[in-house]
Amino acid sequence: MTTASSTSLAFRDARVLDGSGAAAFSGSVRVADGRIDEISDDPLDAERVIDLDGAYLAPGFIDMHAHSELRLFEHPEAPEKLTQGVTTEVLGQDGVSVAPIPTDLAAEWEERVKSLDGEIDGRWPWHTVAGYLDELEAAEPAVNCAYYAPHGNIRSQFAGFEDRPLGDDRVAAGPVDAPHLEQEATDGETVRGELEALRRELAVALDEGAFGMSKGMIYPPSSYARDDELEALADVLAERDSFMVSHVWNETDHVVESIERYLDICRRAGCHAHVSHLKVGGKRNWGRSEAVVDLFDEAVERGQRVTFDQYPYTAGSTMLTALLPPWARQGESEDIRHRLHSAAVRDRIAEDIDSPGDWENLARAAGTWENILITRTGSGRYQGETIADVAAEMDREPVDAMCELLVEEDLDVTMADFIMSEEDIERFLADDRGTFCTDGIFGGKPHPRAIGTFGRILERYVRERDVLSPGLLAYKAAGHPADILGLEDRGYVREGYVADLVAFDLDAVSANATYEAPFQFTDGIEHVLVGGDLAVSGGEPTGARNGSVLRSHEEWDGPVRPVLDRAAE
Repeated sequence: MTTASSTSLAFRDARVLDGSGAAAFSGSVRVADGRIDEISDDPLDAERVIDLDGAYLAPGFIDMHAHSELRLFEHPEAPEKLTQGVTTEVLGQDGVSVAPIPTDLAAEWEERVKSLDGEIDGRWPWHTVAGYLDELEAAEPAVNCAYYAPHGNIRSQFAGFEDRPLGDDRVAAGPVDAPHLEQEATDGETVRGELEALRRELAVALDEGAFGMSKGMIYPPSSYARDDELEALADVLAERDSFMVSHVWNETDHVVESIERYLDICRRAGCHAHVSHLKVGGKRNWGRSEAVVDLFDEAVERGQRVTFDQYPYTAGSTMLTALLPPWARQGESEDIRHRLHSAAVRDRIAEDIDSPGDWENLARAAGTWENILITRTGSGRYQGETIADVAAEMDREPVDAMCELLVEEDLDVTMADFIMSEEDIERFLADDRGTFCTDGIFGGKPHPRAIGTFGRILERYVRERDVLSPGLLAYKAAGHPADILGLEDRGYVREGYVADLVAFDLDAVSANATYEAPFQFTDGIEHVLVGGDLAVSGGEPTGARNGSVLRSHEEWDGPVRPVLDRAAE
């Protein structure tokens, strides 16, 4: 819980970026009691004064796609995010996360998300979104945290990890920890059908603090949803003016069709569509970012609200199991491990990877096994090596080596896959509908995006390449995401707003994280305030832990997200 500092603080001689997209203006900003107290053209006095000597002062950056759900329990100081200027992280991504979880699948969920979200000592002491947020608040993180309701978790309460349709003609058997499903509905009828029960569970997650719903269309069990199921859930979101967040079905050969399908689902339900980690993967698809932007333009012309988040690297990163064809990922973790022992299964996997198909074939998109880099394994072996390297060491064919690695490591392997082009990255970066994210997966030798994303954007795309102006950077990093989330007093440098602020010297910014040595913090981020407390001072983390766990109903002052477009005001 944020506690307001009793010491007033003034930044003088600042180039203030207010978060609206406007150019910087020269001025002073004073902070008192955790909020922005005054903004003036004249020097302001305070108990502590910091002269920025013309450096930029912006709203704290919002990481719109993070995987720190469990890391924040072990590392609540979050120095890797604060030193990028990040003051808020959005968790619960890709339709698979840590809450809600049914009691009988708790161990499976803990194992399943380990590669993505990390782990903690002992069993998770929560089963609901509210329970998780309470535990996270007790950990006193240094950054603010928001959470999406993950579709796969909600679905697992009714269908486990089965690939089957849900329907209202089928009686809902779960969830165990949802006694509200046994209550009478307002019309006097008991909720029994699976789709209606699923809708009720999403509503509960939103009531407990989730800001929207995420889905991951390559990650079981979220990937098992049919369009009618997703539309039924999008309708719940539309009732609250909330939004759906999607890792779409395909980000490579069928990226345009996948995004069009997603936009259509949200359009039919009347809900805001947000695309996760927008990209175009596979060399044969490079340049199709233009067609994606055209889709967004057409959707906006139809009256839809469309946004996205993005990281500024040519490599993606996810669990190594994402390289497997969908049929090979079905079932619980033990089912997958048992399947991968079979030589016949490995041969079939190799054949599928080498062939065109409708599934998200990331190995084929990479073009060569040298472009698949192992970033983390449970044992620590092979980190920093490519699949080609591992295959040579094992004296096996690459697919056989990949399967053997997954078996040996109990599926606990993450990777970076080099599949994108600079041209597409820059086209999306220049689009003001976008926001930024780290999509940071920690452990081992992680993708440098976890530590360097915002520094890289400032250094490479604002200062060196002029893809973004400083004003547009502040809008996409702070104002725009705050509007999307419905945070009425954050994301902008305005009097009365929460003092989440970042001061940076654009000429000195350097994103030092690399694939070889990722844990190198960004230079040039001079000061960071979270809730008015200095979390970074003189470029160094202070150890202050003043973040807030944000809950939608509190930030919205009710169950409906406020429609915000403060840049247009």
